[in-house]
Amino acid sequence: MQRVFKGFTLLLGSLVLLAALSLGGWHLLDGTPEVAEAVASQNSFNAERLLILADADMAATAYADGVLYPIEDATDQLLSLSDFGNGLEASLSVSNTVMGWPGSMVANETYAYVVTSRGQIDRSVQALPEGVNAEMPTGDLLTTVDLTNGEVISETEVCLKPLSVDLAASGNWLLVACGDAGNELAVVALDSGLPAEIRRFDLDVPSYSAREGSAGATYAVIHPGGTAAGVVLEDQAVTLVELEPDASGIPASVSAEEPQLFQDRWLSVARWTQSGNHLLLADVNWGPTPIDALLNRAGSIISLALSPAEEIRGLVSEAKVSKSPEAFEMNWDGDLLAVVNMERSYLPGGFPTGLAPGRGASSLSLVGVDDATGELTTFGEPIGFRGVLPEDAAFDADGDKIAVVIYQDHDAPRSEGWLSFFEVEHSTGEPRLRLTDERVELPRGAHDLFVIYE
Repeated sequence: MQRVFKGFTLLLGSLVLLAALSLGGWHLLDGTPEVAEAVASQNSFNAERLLILADADMAATAYADGVLYPIEDATDQLLSLSDFGNGLEASLSVSNTVMGWPGSMVANETYAYVVTSRGQIDRSVQALPEGVNAEMPTGDLLTTVDLTNGEVISETEVCLKPLSVDLAASGNWLLVACGDAGNELAVVALDSGLPAEIRRFDLDVPSYSAREGSAGATYAVIHPGGTAAGVVLEDQAVTLVELEPDASGIPASVSAEEPQLFQDRWLSVARWTQSGNHLLLADVNWGPTPIDALLNRAGSIISLALSPAEEIRGLVSEAKVSKSPEAFEMNWDGDLLAVVNMERSYLPGGFPTGLAPGRGASSLSLVGVDDATGELTTFGEPIGFRGVLPEDAAFDADGDKIAVVIYQDHDAPRSEGWLSFFEVEHSTGEPRLRLTDERVELPRGAHDLFVIYE
């Protein structure tokens, strides 16, 4: 028996040593950016107002384990920041959710429009055993907020599971991506800025869903010309949708091209280049199964030829960034993207997820855009920073400062969120990022940004 015990101990010790070496190799080869040293801020964020959404329903790590860590009396909020040296200007209780890609808010100087893809959950609920995707209530609301007096003007049932919202340049209508395979798009006609009529459209396209909870349109963005839109279907297909307006300029009918399928990608947010010849998309590279969010490699930004005026279609360029690039934003000049990489900060502690590299830092990447050709260029290495689930970024009007919104702190599921600020340095030729020491405290659950420049 003693010999058997010694043999078992030796085997166990060998397995532990092998696991330790494998884990060490994983950390060594994974390439997760380290947290950068912050520098003193040298310039202020130049914008009239920065709007922030905060979702009070769950901790960031609930995606992985279903444990919500509820905060008593916490409410979903729309936060407004205009004096960037003195904290928040105002907050308003507005239903929203972190369970869609960043893009659930759009605004002008007078009104903000917020869609809610998931309903709120009672604070007495501690966990969702079947997972948040399966058990979180489905939402359907479009909320209109008057920014001049900070009041909710209306709550309108816009469609099943509205996932993104965009405002036409005319200011007369909204385009909403709906997670409904029978009605993928909704157009909201506005009368003096307020919702007046909702038109729902079935794009009559095949189902592409290979992932739980993915259905219908998962993102939609209006083309600069105003009579077309780029639409992401079920996180893995892309189509150009022609929008035929009526006499008042509001889309009255739609026609979708044959979608381009990207089975090996998991697409999140989308932005048009300024010319409107290319659609830029983020690929978080998570794969179709839950384990892929633990073993994921670097994601990328892709440039897709999708001009309404041209027949050319297909992938034009790709820029590798870092892991889980859920969102990106373009500067005012249209030649630079700030890409927020969540890394694996969404993983909870404990075994085995707590051992995974990439939990202790997120990162930000810079990507250049050639508007004429759609070519993308990654500038330098991503810069690491502290914070869990940073889902969105915003450039200021000058393009030399970037705000990044952070959901909560590491291994602290009830901690506050915050804004971090980065500077874009051009003195060395190729632009590079610097993390500043500027920070604005926010409620836990801050996840979506929209900047109003003037």
